[in-house]
Amino acid sequence: MLWRIPADTHVRIGTLPNSFSPSDSLLSDSSSPDRLADNEATLSDDSLMTILRKEENAASNYQWSALSQTREDALDYYDREPYGDEQEGASQVVTSEFADVVESIMPSLMRVFAGTDDVAEFSPGAPGEEQWAKEASAYVPYVFLCQNDGFRILYWLIKDALMYRLGGVTVDIEDYSEKRHVPVQGLPQDAIDLVVAQAAEEGAELAMELEQDPAPSVAVDRVTGLPLPPSAPTFSGTITVTRKAKRVVADNIAPEDILFTPTAREQEKASYLGFRKKVTASELVELGLSKEAVDELHSDRDLSPEDAQRNDSAIVNDVERRDPGDSERPLWLVVAYLKVDVDGDGISETLRCLYAHAGGSVGQIIERIEWEGPASITLATPILMSHTIVGRSLFDQVQDLQQIGSVLTRGLLDNLYLTNRPRPVISDQVNLDSLIDWVPGSPVRLKAGARPGDNHVAWLQVPNIVSAVLPALEYMATVRENRTGIVRNNQGLDADSLNKTATGMNMLMGAAQQRTELIARVFAETAIKRLYKLVYRAIKRAASGPVKYWAGSAFASCDPTKWPDDMALSVNVATGSRDQAISHLSLIGTTQEKLIALQGGNANGPYVTPDNIACAAQKVAETLGYKAAGQFFQPPEKVAAEVAQQAANPAPPAPDPTLVAAQAQIALNQQLAQAEIAINQQKSAARIQLEREEAAAKMQLAREQAALDMQLAREKAALDAQLKSKQLDQEAELEALKLATAPQPGAATIAQQQVAS
Repeated sequence: MLWRIPADTHVRIGTLPNSFSPSDSLLSDSSSPDRLADNEATLSDDSLMTILRKEENAASNYQWSALSQTREDALDYYDREPYGDEQEGASQVVTSEFADVVESIMPSLMRVFAGTDDVAEFSPGAPGEEQWAKEASAYVPYVFLCQNDGFRILYWLIKDALMYRLGGVTVDIEDYSEKRHVPVQGLPQDAIDLVVAQAAEEGAELAMELEQDPAPSVAVDRVTGLPLPPSAPTFSGTITVTRKAKRVVADNIAPEDILFTPTAREQEKASYLGFRKKVTASELVELGLSKEAVDELHSDRDLSPEDAQRNDSAIVNDVERRDPGDSERPLWLVVAYLKVDVDGDGISETLRCLYAHAGGSVGQIIERIEWEGPASITLATPILMSHTIVGRSLFDQVQDLQQIGSVLTRGLLDNLYLTNRPRPVISDQVNLDSLIDWVPGSPVRLKAGARPGDNHVAWLQVPNIVSAVLPALEYMATVRENRTGIVRNNQGLDADSLNKTATGMNMLMGAAQQRTELIARVFAETAIKRLYKLVYRAIKRAASGPVKYWAGSAFASCDPTKWPDDMALSVNVATGSRDQAISHLSLIGTTQEKLIALQGGNANGPYVTPDNIACAAQKVAETLGYKAAGQFFQPPEKVAAEVAQQAANPAPPAPDPTLVAAQAQIALNQQLAQAEIAINQQKSAARIQLEREEAAAKMQLAREQAALDMQLAREKAALDAQLKSKQLDQEAELEALKLATAPQPGAATIAQQQVAS
């Protein structure tokens, strides 16, 4: 994120170094050239840079002298690092009171601020702003939690404050390009021209990778038979649409990088408020500085002690490129909100300055613009202190308790060690080697001539202090609970608490929750409220028209450009266990049922409305852990819209009961008549169907009889023909036999020839 504010909402003043080439988005407002000229004459960049470096050095010195060592100690205690007073051979254990307290309170705080989407609720400031307040209450948390890494930002902010006294978040606007690849097939030239014109109107850039489709075969007119003129060419391929837009970005600030006037009592009263960000020379060139101007930033700055402590391998594996001219060498970018008299009228104006340096006195101003409203930085501290920005952390509450706990635990363990392995008292007849580095059960050797029964070895009896140390540890735990409000009964089931009464446990947990609720309320009213207001203002600066977003169950739309410049904001804080919250919601539901009964069973009455019921149902789903409550219940705004629509179109009045009875009798008679008609129709249809089936059966039988007769006739004719054929064959054979046996004229018969012979 390069921390650039668009100039469409602010006026650029002053001059830049000769090496800076401002982009179009940072050009001055040409409507006020006289004011710009006056500013150039009264406050130069060199003078401004001197003031900025002076303020930054004062803020850095305060960080170094007042807060740096506390942060280092806090992380050492959290990680249970040795204190430095450990003795060889004695217990060196470090107890974890500080880490236990921090990790015990974090879940409840994260559930409060990141468990639901309705943490921030905007209120209308005037009649007619109700809809805008609802839109902002839904869209602002969406931008922070969904479009940004809201959970991680809140976690780091809260944990930094609990551990190091101070946590910070900045909100800004970032330019980005959104690319969308659209495949096209068979697109004519006029359609391409229309897409280009529309993209130019919307300010989008197009990249076309299109190829002309092969020409189709020549078509012929069916009537005349003549060839038709060729069709217009078409194109296929991919069109890449690139739209430039602005988006809201939020990010954490490391505690040691937060800068503010040391004497300021409130964040808004600080004459200097800003933060450092480690960047590279290449990123500064991207912001507008020339390479020559960046090369002048040649001095080095090492890692801060806190950064080196958090990343213990950073120093060992330090491979940062620090050579002059290297585009990746580390430099520092500072974003500062400075109150200074720009025009010489004796009244301070607020400037947002973006400048770079390398840790030394040389620096380059990248941007300076007038700023209206609060600085886009929110700071968090868990325990407020009067008349100062930096409060107290949980480390301040338990530092001495962890030291005492470690001392008591070490003494207890040392006592147990000596009880288990007491010190021996020996005479000159004992071999010392057998007592040095011995293991349990190994023998003690005596010198020659010494007898074991002569008491050459005796063991010192160490008084057991366990019975005295355990009550002391319990007392220190009670002190820690009273200081922080984090009790053991809140962390799970305590065996000792099983015998305690429910009333006593509730009182104990209630007292502890009051401290947790106070810390949550401090975060809500200071850091979280300001954070959501900064996101609201950034959304207005970045918006260019209506937007659509996913609201959990359906798409919703809003137009931030119509929102007022500012709206009141309240942060919902509900601590305690989930079971308690569900119990409270159940009580609310029971009360709603009683009020509905009091209203005569009407859910839309003077005490309870459908909107109230929908809100309770949605809160139940959110308390159970389902953020998308719309998948179970209709959202309250939709329920309210439907109720309003029903009110606009009221139902007709109830008719006369006598008339209703008469109409019911008439309807019954009509139903009986219709039933009788339906039965008669069914009977007629059945009779007709039966007659049709009988006729069809008779016709089918006649067809089959005719076919059978025809078959018999065919077979009889075939038999007759066969018989006639055989008869004719027999007659032909008989005739042939007659002819063969008949005597021929002039010829003697065989008998006669035989007689003659």
